[in-house]
Amino acid sequence: MFLVDTRRNSSPAIQGMSGLLPCDNEDSDLYSDRGGKSPRSDSPPMAKTSLFDRQTLLLSAVASSHHRSRESTPLRKISNSSQKSSSASCRHHSSTDSNCCTNTDAAASSSKNDPSDCISPAVCKKLLSLSEDMNLLVRNITKEAKTLVQAEICSLFLLDKEHSELVAEVFEKNGTSDEYLTEIRMPLNQGIVGHVATTGQMMNVKNVYDHPNFYPKVDQRTGFVTRNILCFPIKDSSGNLVGVAELCNKIGKPSFTKHDEQIAATFAVYCAISISHCLLYRKLQEAHRRSHMAAELLVQGSTLSIAPEDILRLTVRDIPSPTSFHPEFTTFQFVPRSIGTGDTYVEASLSMFKELGFIDRYRLRRRTLARFLLMVQKGYRDVPYHNWGHAFSVGHFCYLILRMPDVVNALSELERFSLLVASLCHDIDHRGTTNAFQLQSKTPLAQLYSSEGSVLERHHFAQTVTILGMDECNIFEQLTRQQYQTVLDNIREIILATDIAAHLRKVTRIKEMIEEGFDPSLPDHHYLFMCLLMTASDLSDQSKDFKTSKAIAENIYKEFFSQGDLEKQMGNSPIEMMDRERACVPKIQLEFMDTVALPVFDYLSRILPDLRTTYDSLLTNRRCWSALDSILQEEGLPAAGGLDYLRDAELEHDVLARIEGKPTEARNASPSEAVSTPKKAKKPNDSDNDSNKQLR
Repeated sequence: MFLVDTRRNSSPAIQGMSGLLPCDNEDSDLYSDRGGKSPRSDSPPMAKTSLFDRQTLLLSAVASSHHRSRESTPLRKISNSSQKSSSASCRHHSSTDSNCCTNTDAAASSSKNDPSDCISPAVCKKLLSLSEDMNLLVRNITKEAKTLVQAEICSLFLLDKEHSELVAEVFEKNGTSDEYLTEIRMPLNQGIVGHVATTGQMMNVKNVYDHPNFYPKVDQRTGFVTRNILCFPIKDSSGNLVGVAELCNKIGKPSFTKHDEQIAATFAVYCAISISHCLLYRKLQEAHRRSHMAAELLVQGSTLSIAPEDILRLTVRDIPSPTSFHPEFTTFQFVPRSIGTGDTYVEASLSMFKELGFIDRYRLRRRTLARFLLMVQKGYRDVPYHNWGHAFSVGHFCYLILRMPDVVNALSELERFSLLVASLCHDIDHRGTTNAFQLQSKTPLAQLYSSEGSVLERHHFAQTVTILGMDECNIFEQLTRQQYQTVLDNIREIILATDIAAHLRKVTRIKEMIEEGFDPSLPDHHYLFMCLLMTASDLSDQSKDFKTSKAIAENIYKEFFSQGDLEKQMGNSPIEMMDRERACVPKIQLEFMDTVALPVFDYLSRILPDLRTTYDSLLTNRRCWSALDSILQEEGLPAAGGLDYLRDAELEHDVLARIEGKPTEARNASPSEAVSTPKKAKKPNDSDNDSNKQLR
């Protein structure tokens, strides 16, 4: 099944499709700037390049967030199956012999019947009418192809040049009427499909088991017996490869005929037209969504004005030292939110940039940096948790990590610079809802980014790039072109790493890195280490004292419950952690800490032993949450139905006393406290528990 996305047009896997659609300025800029060549290291600073070049790089960075992420999966291919397992359609051959016919042979032969007569106008009309759904289109293509040439199975493949593989996603039966997807991959140098994709020539294999390069393991796995194969390319009018179709097992005859080859060649033209039409429709849809987003951002941007006195205040005075905000500012146990409010956070951020040496090293202009930070501050919405205070808190923890000698030795200065910027920008324009809600509600953001995953994170990066493109906000203007591109790539990867779902997909690789021993010279270790630093910074509130972490948790659940209320208004049933009537915060916190937070800090403390005390702080907070859960159950206090008990000073005292081993007096719930019938809190079940995504 083709899963083609026009936003991936720069991906090597579908460069052949670029002739199908007119490229807009953004895409053409992206191609011309990337070009596959590294910029010269001695290129002039970005400040001396044209405005067009600078905007091109920014647009390229946003566009590349759709397809260059290391978490992005390769392009997937679409296949259909008959009642028999369609994964058996992947037959592997790489050369022609007496057992094969090519389309050259077919062209040399003549047929009494015109192949186009076999393809009714209704079929062509049907294919063209399916432009809104590429998956449905290709499933119909495979169905019609099987019918036209009387084959048992038809599959469609797309070439993944980046990995030199052929990939097909096929539908299989699982003992019931339900179908499920399975992916089959094979090297590009194997199989009939690979040969057809690379040569563009049709192949007709009459007896596959007589072919020396036949790969029988798929037959062995599925029980399907492949006898013969007809495989043909699908090309556009310019001769660019669109796809490859493979038909298996001619019905009623020993092999596919010359007439079948002619029918396939004719049908390939209609396939190319319909697929091109579908790609064009997607392009128009994306343009519409971008227009909608542009209108929304224009309204939002009208409020992002910076008062001249704010700039003056941040530029005329000397930048204060970090410890001037608090003597313990440079310690991990310090609570950064305690220094004040939004404007103070901006001043402290300036101080962090200076103390880490980035202002001098990269010749950052005070006015530009101040304006950038003020715009970032204004880019955050006034939501309970994902606000500017959270961003500063994450930036503060990242700043502390970047001061550690082991981190200085493991990362380049440009990478450390990228991390600090990304930590402050990682949640810009967060709407106080999760990725799942965006997808479920089919918001413009979801329509724009859903095919790539990490909807909100990609939007946060796009907003970061937007701010960098504003007047006097480009703090990277003194970088060379190569440095400029590198830092944007780094920021994109770091922001995408804040998606907890993306982090969980990396856990196995992170464990392997820890077991093997961290080696910063290995590219994968280097990348995973940077992602781990960002994830730890994003979860750093969990490492503060219990009173603070509990207050932050309250803000998190205020956001969750607001989303749950909105889902109810939409007629949906929110998951337990989003439902104020059902959520048991202590239990959800315990689940989240065990699944995500504690492992993150455990892994990081093994690489950076100085962070062991931070990991111990998380363990202490876990004991506090466990004690709170126990006290609520023992005393019959309501664990669901609100968040008031998180602000109960007496209850907090009892929790701390319990973990210190001190005796506590039993608390009886008064009628005013028991806002609902006391009952033992129910542990969230697996289907409802979504705590692994609570920070998104």
